[in-house]
Amino acid sequence: MSDMEIYVDNLAAMQIHNMNKYIEFTRAKLQEKGTSTTDHYMKTLEAATIKEDDYFANLLGSDIAGIAKDIKEAHKKDSNTGNDTTEVDEIEEAFEQIQKTDNATQAQMIMYSKMFKINFTKMEPYELYQANNSP
Repeated sequence: MSDMEIYVDNLAAMQIHNMNKYIEFTRAKLQEKGTSTTDHYMKTLEAATIKEDDYFANLLGSDIAGIAKDIKEAHKKDSNTGNDTTEVDEIEEAFEQIQKTDNATQAQMIMYSKMFKINFTKMEPYELYQANNSP
């Protein structure tokens, strides 16, 4: 947040203005001596000019992006926050598990488990039997 303070206090902007004025002065003196504006060194001086708004937007943007990333990380487990795992990832994982099964019943249980978000491995044998044999 010290970057924000530097921006608000305008001390860095004052120095940027001083430096830009010095660069402008140097370019003007070189032009008076006949140096072309297309000269390599003139172009270098032109590129050295700092645009205050761009400078602070980049500086503060980096700070704010870091803060936003920390906030995002802190809220990862909130109920209204999106998951890193997408629906496509879950479907792909289900297909891979189904392909590895030994029989159709296991494949069906995996499919039901994914569809209904039920972990059949934690069910009692009777419940599992009922789930398999219900009409």
